[in-house]
Amino acid sequence: MDTAIAIVVEKVQRYIFQMIDKNQADEKTLRNIISASNDVSSSILKEIEIEFNLNDQQAEDKNKILWISGKVVFLSKQPKEEIKIKLKRLYQKIYADSQGNIFMNYVDFSIHDDKKDNMEILRKAERLLKESAIKSQVIKDNSEVLFSFRELDSKCPNHLFENKREENVFLTNMDDLVVLDENHEMDSSDGKIAIVKADINNLGSIMKEINDDYNKYLQVSKLLSGKISIDNLSKMIIKSKKIGKYSIEKESEKAESGEILKKSILPFFVAGDDIFYAVRINALFESIKLLHNMIRDINQELKEIQGESGKIELSIAIGVVFVNNHQPVRYYSQMVEKELSVAKKNMKEQKSLNSVVGISMAGNFFYIYKEGLGHGENDGFFRFCNEVVELKEMMEEKIFTRTSLHNLLINLETEKDKDKQMLYALYYLKPNLCTGDIGNAQENKELYFKYYLLSHLVEEKRDEKNKKERYFVPEKINDILIPKLKLILLFLKEQYSDKFGKTKVKKYIISSDKGAATDQKRRIRSVMFHKPINYLLDKVCEYDSIEKLFIKKISKDKKQLYISAHFEPTIFYRAKMLMETKKSSQALRMIINYNRSFNENSQEEIENIHRIKFNEKKFEKYFSKIKDTKWIDRLILIYKYNEQRIILKTAEKNI
Repeated sequence: MDTAIAIVVEKVQRYIFQMIDKNQADEKTLRNIISASNDVSSSILKEIEIEFNLNDQQAEDKNKILWISGKVVFLSKQPKEEIKIKLKRLYQKIYADSQGNIFMNYVDFSIHDDKKDNMEILRKAERLLKESAIKSQVIKDNSEVLFSFRELDSKCPNHLFENKREENVFLTNMDDLVVLDENHEMDSSDGKIAIVKADINNLGSIMKEINDDYNKYLQVSKLLSGKISIDNLSKMIIKSKKIGKYSIEKESEKAESGEILKKSILPFFVAGDDIFYAVRINALFESIKLLHNMIRDINQELKEIQGESGKIELSIAIGVVFVNNHQPVRYYSQMVEKELSVAKKNMKEQKSLNSVVGISMAGNFFYIYKEGLGHGENDGFFRFCNEVVELKEMMEEKIFTRTSLHNLLINLETEKDKDKQMLYALYYLKPNLCTGDIGNAQENKELYFKYYLLSHLVEEKRDEKNKKERYFVPEKINDILIPKLKLILLFLKEQYSDKFGKTKVKKYIISSDKGAATDQKRRIRSVMFHKPINYLLDKVCEYDSIEKLFIKKISKDKKQLYISAHFEPTIFYRAKMLMETKKSSQALRMIINYNRSFNENSQEEIENIHRIKFNEKKFEKYFSKIKDTKWIDRLILIYKYNEQRIILKTAEKNI
């Protein structure tokens, strides 16, 4: 009768993070710790081999059922009491070497000679290791070392961090993660860095699918252990450097990923199903593309292992935060874990069938879709990479400035009333046509830029049967637009955008695809010239509001018409100033006098089918009851947008 022994190494991440926090200033030690994701577990595996005489080549294949980083299951013919002594000795050595930070959970159970089914042994081992009673027994067996006083050495036990790699790929200094700008003081190393944490999805489903096939189980375990490792991450960076570009996506930048990624990443932990690293902000995009390629490679090899029966693919959820570089690693982990949780939740609930990568980046959500899927989606990661480059080019052409974009952000963040936020967004993003042909992108780049931002606030698409108009959703300002503005402003900083290059493949803000450009022109016409007016009249102004004495929407011959009283927007600006200085009676008289001068005495205005007769008595009645100026703010916007709509319509008739 044999005894099955299962050992799992736990809390390795916490141990590594503590060592990094203690040794950030020691570059040599930090270089060794980089390899710890593999080497801590590898070192422990070696200890197990020595303790149980498993280093004999002949016995290796026979006795080792599962032998991967952090988890082993093997058979032993040694007496039960001797096994218990060895497990206890092994536990205490690892506990002492790691200064009490690594926990070794273990269990042993008898196997009859006629029941040596490897999958059954693995299933039983996994079940037992999850039981709290087993862990309690381990603690009880080792209570004398667990509850004895030890003076812990603050220095890193280097024998657990034996760095065997010579490749000069990763950073070994937290200060080097900061991308300095020209104005950065030389005596300071503080600055922003990106923290990335990724987690593999569907691992449980894959393992269930091959539940009865031990050989496949072993192959998958070894595949994942090899691919999700510091070694493989290093090899992928070197490989991408040699071939000049790594991403296979047609829409992605054809930058030399290897050159960008070399000496740009500081990995904290890469093992199991976890990937956790810090990266220079200007190399963040390429590092995410690298993770995409990693999961793609894994899926390709999984198909070979599973054969035709394999239908489940792995996907990867990624969380990204931007933080200052001089913080404890556990703080980084807590911060990025929130983003990772959101990415996993969104992938599961919204994109589980069509995406292979889900990213939550500082409150923004992006996806890398499976091949052939995701066309036309606005949340594609490669699309955003190109959009940043386009925005950089627009900024260089003075279409907008970072200052103006920052002012928009500040005003939106400062204002807590969502309706006022919406008014401010509409005011900032109102069109200013240079030519009536909106298809002339070169002349109307500002229009395309404003459309790009305003389109983030449009209601989500409905099903095909529901053809009702989609309006703006003010809640999207806080949920979508503000996080996006922060991200754009960050990446538009000179020191972060210097490696983005030029957009060579596909443009989205000003579409480079002829078919898409036609559709984009239609959407710009709707979002920039009709939706703002419809939103304000239909969703904000009440049915019988004061604004609708000036302008309203009617249907005539199955067409939608806007009819308005003739007023210049400047009249409303002046009226608002008077009202804000407690001169409301003067504002009232000014509006009435203007109407009598330009509307009632003009035959042309009276006969114009697009004009509405201004009801002075009703206006005076409404005006006397209103105590604020919100209505006039809305009226200014409606008239300004309608003015631009008329310019567009007139120009289109002449084209």
